[in-house]
Amino acid sequence: MGEPGTLIKFGRIEHLLQLQNEGLLYMNHLPYFWELEDEDRGDPFDCIAEVQRGPKIGFTLPDGKEVFMEGEWTIRMHPPKHEEINLFCMYALRPLIKGTFPVDERNFRFGEHALLLINPSEFMRRLESSLKSQRIFANADLVEYVDDKHIGRLGPFKKLRRFTYQSEWRLVSYTGPGKPREIRIGSIQDISVIMRSEEVNKEITVDFEDFEQDAEPDRA
Repeated sequence: MGEPGTLIKFGRIEHLLQLQNEGLLYMNHLPYFWELEDEDRGDPFDCIAEVQRGPKIGFTLPDGKEVFMEGEWTIRMHPPKHEEINLFCMYALRPLIKGTFPVDERNFRFGEHALLLINPSEFMRRLESSLKSQRIFANADLVEYVDDKHIGRLGPFKKLRRFTYQSEWRLVSYTGPGKPREIRIGSIQDISVIMRSEEVNKEITVDFEDFEQDAEPDRA
């Protein structure tokens, strides 16, 4: 991540144990998120290549009366081979970024338990090594949140601002099987802990004073 912080995966305990014991990254394919009715997870704009919007359209009838078509229009342009795009997402706890800590409790809806990485750098190293050895083409990055009325390009690492509370880090693979994909990177028991989601904000502490002292430049 290049800054102080870590990653958290919220989910069901059996799934988190698989992630911890086997390094199992379960990646849903893109159409799943487009079709999901859950307003917290479902997003018809997720990974859209580009979005265009326009105002409601009005015209004048021969008798001089003005008539307006209902609502605004929106066009979502899908990326090529979108069914082959798979996603794995985690919460990025970034103490220096306002709004990511304490964790917004809306994230607890994604599961009663949470897996917390205690060595995110090592996780990234193992992930990169595993993807390379399995010859899987994927990118990983933090998500940037844009205006809900955004016009223009989006892509897999931009989402609408209404999802900001999810503070996402995501892994995106582009040559999937056209259905959910499972990637195993090996056990991460030594670099992770599992706790109840409701305990996350109680168990995690951030000492900003120590950080500020460490960041202060040396004085002659």
